[in-house]
Amino acid sequence: MRVEPGMIPVVEFDSDAGFRALVELSPDAVFVIAGGYHTFANSRGLKLLGGTTIDDLRVKPAVDFMHPDYRAVAFERLGVLLDDRQPLDYVEEKIVRLDGTVVEIEAAGTAILLYGEPAALVVVRDITGRRAAEKAVRDAEHRLQAAFRQAPTAMLIVDRHGTVIAANPALGRLIGRDHDELLGQACWQIVAAADRDVVRERWTSLIADDAQTHDGEFRYQRADSSIGWVYARAASLGDDHAYVIHLTDVTASTLARQHLARRATRDSLTGLPNRSVILDRLHGHSAVSPQPVALLFLDLDGFKQINDQHGHHVGDAVLTIIGRRLQSVVADTDIVGRLGGDEFAVIITGSESAARADAVAERIQAVIAEPILVSGMSLRIGVSIGVAHSTTESHPAQLLSSADAAMYRAKAATARQPTTDPAPA
Repeated sequence: MRVEPGMIPVVEFDSDAGFRALVELSPDAVFVIAGGYHTFANSRGLKLLGGTTIDDLRVKPAVDFMHPDYRAVAFERLGVLLDDRQPLDYVEEKIVRLDGTVVEIEAAGTAILLYGEPAALVVVRDITGRRAAEKAVRDAEHRLQAAFRQAPTAMLIVDRHGTVIAANPALGRLIGRDHDELLGQACWQIVAAADRDVVRERWTSLIADDAQTHDGEFRYQRADSSIGWVYARAASLGDDHAYVIHLTDVTASTLARQHLARRATRDSLTGLPNRSVILDRLHGHSAVSPQPVALLFLDLDGFKQINDQHGHHVGDAVLTIIGRRLQSVVADTDIVGRLGGDEFAVIITGSESAARADAVAERIQAVIAEPILVSGMSLRIGVSIGVAHSTTESHPAQLLSSADAAMYRAKAATARQPTTDPAPA
């Protein structure tokens, strides 16, 4: 039986001002529904449905305020509430205001008696703002995920143990692998073995202080085992103990920088340290170590004739072979360099440098005296060696000059025996 709006009186709470005040202070909309119509609404309820008085809401049954998609279910829920007197937990629904605006809500209800007749006390919460905020968060997450996937820079997200949580396609292109293959794997596997320990030490520093951002360059290994260089920047993502790492391939610039540095410090023909490095090493040793240094100054005998007779390409080959031979007869701690032309230098360090100098000079003379095979020819060449020993007051240029002078005295000797400067430099 349909109950007309006028048959159910509007609820009056004037007899209980305290209860009415409590309902009015509620942050949620509160309604009383009896006979299928609203009989009470607090101020938030009126505002929610777009009315100014309860009469504005009684123009149609309460269930008609429900969005069509939810109306049938809401009617059933109201029946269960009134007939079975079962309280209803909060559920999410949609309503349509008097002006037609759709509002997302969550509502709960309980059965009450109104003048001895069953009625429903319904509490409604407007969740439109919350839904909008949640959607904004989802949209932002989708945009971030899209940016992560489409970023031209290689990126990965790892946990505090270095396990890969996410990787973008740019990382896959960088290392020559499907980026999804890295998921669940340790990120260290893409770091070249030579740099792995250093990178892990830096990682330990990062997780010890989540507020810091760490960056630096290291070598990485591609799927084909080739090595490249990356600039990496890692930072914490916050309380979830995850970290984002950006990797920028700097292989080309790093190799170019290394090439320039090598050209500045290495002889382009033999690959040996050049004159400036020899002087720097002498200066550095005298500045930090009280131990003496022996400097051997070498000048090849007969090189000009080979160069003139067979051409510069043969001369260059001879110099390259000489450089390798010199390195083969000195200790790992000794330094072999090319000063220019057919002149070389050997720095011998340590407390026994003076005693070792003569032995090293003899080995050098022996190895250089061996035939040199170039372009099907067997060539022979000699070497004049001058030796100078440093003191605590020695200056690198002075030491080099003394060894040079000793070399010229050796060249003048018929047997070309190694000659030592008569006085310490």
